[in-house]
Amino acid sequence: MNNISRADNTSAHDDIQEKPSQAASPSNDFANLQQYGLTDAVLERIAAIRSKDPGLVPGRVARVDGITTFVHADSTDYRAVSTFARIAHEDESEIEPAQPTVGDWVLIRPGENEDPDEIELVLPRSSLLVRKRVMRGKEEGDEQVLAANITTVFIVQAATYFNTARLEREVALVWGSGAVPVVVLSKTDLLEGVDASEIVKQAQLAAPGVDVFAVSGITGDGVDPLQQFTRAGSTAVMIGASGVGKSTLVNHLMGHEVMDTGDIRESDTRGRHTTVTRQLLPLPGGGVLIDTPGIRTIGLVGGSEDALAKTFSEIEQFLGQCRFRDCGHVGEPGCAIAEAIKDGRLQASRFESYKRMGREIEHDETKNTPGAKTDHQRRMRIIAKSNRQRSNLDKSGGSS
Repeated sequence: MNNISRADNTSAHDDIQEKPSQAASPSNDFANLQQYGLTDAVLERIAAIRSKDPGLVPGRVARVDGITTFVHADSTDYRAVSTFARIAHEDESEIEPAQPTVGDWVLIRPGENEDPDEIELVLPRSSLLVRKRVMRGKEEGDEQVLAANITTVFIVQAATYFNTARLEREVALVWGSGAVPVVVLSKTDLLEGVDASEIVKQAQLAAPGVDVFAVSGITGDGVDPLQQFTRAGSTAVMIGASGVGKSTLVNHLMGHEVMDTGDIRESDTRGRHTTVTRQLLPLPGGGVLIDTPGIRTIGLVGGSEDALAKTFSEIEQFLGQCRFRDCGHVGEPGCAIAEAIKDGRLQASRFESYKRMGREIEHDETKNTPGAKTDHQRRMRIIAKSNRQRSNLDKSGGSS
């Protein structure tokens, strides 16, 4: 019997909120997929593909286990291989190889006899959370895809060990994915001598325009408002370092214990991995939650300029306002950045983070491409100018 084929039928913000599929209708062939986040847009794409090839079975990737991929389908689950998987572009002549990840919508060709089930197509992704692998301050050289087709990312930090620099990186990572970041300050029940509202203020300064929630997964205080991001048709993913309380929050949102839990070690403030693999979990309210193992380092990938601009929007408005076009913001006369820092309109620490992440993105984009550094700098100037124009238009109420 094929041991990498079908598995046992068991399974471990409003701005971009997708419309959930009317999958409860008896006329819908894939009613069971609604609990895995099926939307009308996904259903239409699946129907178009199956109209040409009805032998393909749709499903959503719940977990990747080495060489096999665990997929929830409508009437059963599959353990499929993906050696020849490709993105399902409208232009069928366009071949783009794909490695399925958690959250992907896929179409499977069931194997016959002893042949394995095979993922043939991966639907185009509405969002993709990717980080650069970094080890001991050095790049490992590759990228890690964390999740696909997500609407919200819960960035979890323990309120007892809040890290501003890390939060800035996490927010930039999420904006770059196409999803919406939501900051969750956990373990507020362990705060001693500090009001949670003070930590919230620090987080709001580090993540302008991002929702921030202070919660306790143990007592449940503050968790209920997170439900608004987990409605039917939505997919949320939870990221953060080990031991910050992600698994406890997952259990609370699920309404029962599905994840093992652990604490941050007092000796070095690091946690142990209680989640060992990324997995997709259907929530009682109809949404889907993806839990992830702890991430020690947050490396940004090339092409994240727009995400950087959104993360540091208050800095972008001053770029291009200096007396000299090629101002390096290191003490030149007429530097708008220096003046804004001096009079308190900008935080020096935020500007240092902005420069550091900008250099990281520039390095990733230009390290192997002659002339790419100039293109990167030109693109950053265009983005800054566009953001200033948008900001000015918003301030004027849209009038010309």
